[in-house]
Amino acid sequence: MLRHKIKHVPVVDRGEFVGMVTLHDLMRYRSQKSMLILGRVKDAETIEELTLIRKEVFKLAKALMSEVRSHFEMVEILSYIHHCLLQRCFDLVLEETIRQGETPPDIRFCLFIMGSGGRREMLLLPDQDNGFIYEDFPDSMQEEVDAFFIPFAEKLVEAFDEIGYPRCNGEVMVNNPLWRGRLKDWQARVSDWMEVPEPKKVMYSTIFFDFMSLTGDASLCQDLRGVVKKALARNPGFMYFLLENDLKAKPPLGLLGRFVLDKTPEHKGEISLKLAGSIFIVDCVRMFLLELGVDATTTVDRIDTLLKNNVLNQETAEHLKAALEAFTFLRLRREIELIDQGREPSHYIDPYALTKNEQEILKEAFRVAGKLQDSARRHFGQGIL
Repeated sequence: MLRHKIKHVPVVDRGEFVGMVTLHDLMRYRSQKSMLILGRVKDAETIEELTLIRKEVFKLAKALMSEVRSHFEMVEILSYIHHCLLQRCFDLVLEETIRQGETPPDIRFCLFIMGSGGRREMLLLPDQDNGFIYEDFPDSMQEEVDAFFIPFAEKLVEAFDEIGYPRCNGEVMVNNPLWRGRLKDWQARVSDWMEVPEPKKVMYSTIFFDFMSLTGDASLCQDLRGVVKKALARNPGFMYFLLENDLKAKPPLGLLGRFVLDKTPEHKGEISLKLAGSIFIVDCVRMFLLELGVDATTTVDRIDTLLKNNVLNQETAEHLKAALEAFTFLRLRREIELIDQGREPSHYIDPYALTKNEQEILKEAFRVAGKLQDSARRHFGQGIL
C-alpha cells in the first residue's frame, strides 16, 4: 500500500464487498505487535520470563520484514525493544541484589550502552557493549563502591547473557574494570586513548564513541560527552588514527567489478555485509560528526546532520542512505533466514546466491562505501599521509 500510495483497500468475500482496510488500521495493528512485547517486558518478574520474551523478537522481526516499511524504522523498533529488555533485566538484577542484603552506595551512576546499541541500530543477535559511569565520589568511598558494583556487574553481565545478549569477545562490558569508573576516571581514560593511540585503544574508542544512557542518571552520559568533545579538540590528529583503523580493509570489489570473496575456512566464498560494507559508512560518518562537534544518534540522523551543516551534499547523502539501507535489508533478511534454519545469525552472505538485481544493488552499495572511505582519507589524512 505504501509503495503504490494507496490508503484504502476494499475487502471482498466471494465477489461481495464486506469492508474496508485503511493504512491507519494496518499501522495500528503493526504497532500492537511491538506494544504487546513491550507490555510483557515491563510486566516480567523473572529473568526466565525475559528469556522467553527475547525469543519473540525474532518473530516480530520476521513479521516486520514481510511488510513494506523502512528498514531503518524496523531497526529502530528492534533496538527500542532490545533496550527495554536490557533495562528490565537491570532492574530485576538490582532488585534481587538488594533482596540479598546488599545496599547500593549513595552515589549517582549510569549504565550506558555502546556500539550498535548506542546508535539504536541493533539487529537480531547483538552482543554486549556496556559500561558504568559514576559521579566523582571521594577516594575514601572507592572500597564501598567496588564492594557493591564489582559483584553486581558480574551478575548483570551473566543475566544479559542468559536472556540472549552474548558476552562481548573483546570484554567491553561492565565486569571489566576498564569499562567502569568515575567521570574523572573516564576523562583520564579517554585522554590516554587519544594521546597514546595504540591499536587496541583506537579499537576501544570506535566502540565507545557511540555510547548512550541505558538506565540510571543520564546526565552523567551528557557530562561524559562533553569530556569527549574537549579531548578531541585537544587531539585533532586522533581522527587520523580512527581513519587508519578503517583503511586496513576496503570494500570487496575487484577491478572488473566482481565480488572479492573471503578466503578463510570459516567464511570461504562469502563476504561480510558489516565488516566489508556498512562499517565504512558508520565509521566515516561518525568521524565527520565528531569533527563537527554535534550530536546525533543513528547513522541516518548523522547523515542528515552532516547534510544540514554542508559537510555532505544532497546527492551524497541520498547515496549513503541507499547503500546503508541495502546493507541493512540484506543482513536482516540473512539473519532471519539463518534463525529459521536453526543456525546462528551472521553478517556473512554468498553474494552469488542473490538475484542479479540484488547483486548490482550490493555492488553499488560497496562502491558508495568505498567513495566515502576515499573522501575521509583525503579529508582526515591531509598533512599526515
